[in-house]
Amino acid sequence: MTLRLPDISTRELAAIRARVRRWFGKNGRSFPWRETRDPYRVLMAEMLLRRTTATAVSRVYLGFIEQFPSISVLAGAPVSSISAAVESLGLQEVRAKQLKAAAVQISMQHSGSIPHDAGELESLPGVGEYVSSAVLNFAFGQPVPLIDGNVLHFISRLFGVKFSDRSSAEVRELVSRLGGRRHEPELYWGIIDLVSSICLRKKPRCSRCPVESFCRSRGSDSRAV
Repeated sequence: MTLRLPDISTRELAAIRARVRRWFGKNGRSFPWRETRDPYRVLMAEMLLRRTTATAVSRVYLGFIEQFPSISVLAGAPVSSISAAVESLGLQEVRAKQLKAAAVQISMQHSGSIPHDAGELESLPGVGEYVSSAVLNFAFGQPVPLIDGNVLHFISRLFGVKFSDRSSAEVRELVSRLGGRRHEPELYWGIIDLVSSICLRKKPRCSRCPVESFCRSRGSDSRAV
């Protein structure tokens, strides 16, 4: 079944983006990987963030970067050392093997430089479409839409739509429309933090949401997607 895109004006979308960015500027969480555009540090953060929480990653991130400050150091490190560094995140053996394999591939195929092409990034072990898009957006400044569970939950609630196929062209178009021409990192960080603290999957705090007046689902405590 084809997703019917909501009828929403360019002006309304611009207002939503502005409110989310403004809210993030005042209320957004502070994490070290949000303070850098270094491709290596952004890539490491996004790989570590898979299947865990930002709070958990924040406890190990700076220590990880200090222990493995570059692709070459990470590529040459024993898997056991990498695993020990990320043990608190869970799935440490899988994470360690993927991190090392990605570093080795970058060293061998890209002379140690993080690629800035989506296909090349997605070919790295442990790097899927979202991690690739996050690196392109946050590190290289490319206006790439980010599609993950948080963003899909937010737009599902906001626009009152449900997704049967999250990878469909209609979903991508909807995220692209929300992101506008620039797809600023602050917009996506704002969405992530709103879902974490206000647009909760159960019992959302609608009265505290900066885009409540635009939301097609305000007042509903059902899961959006």
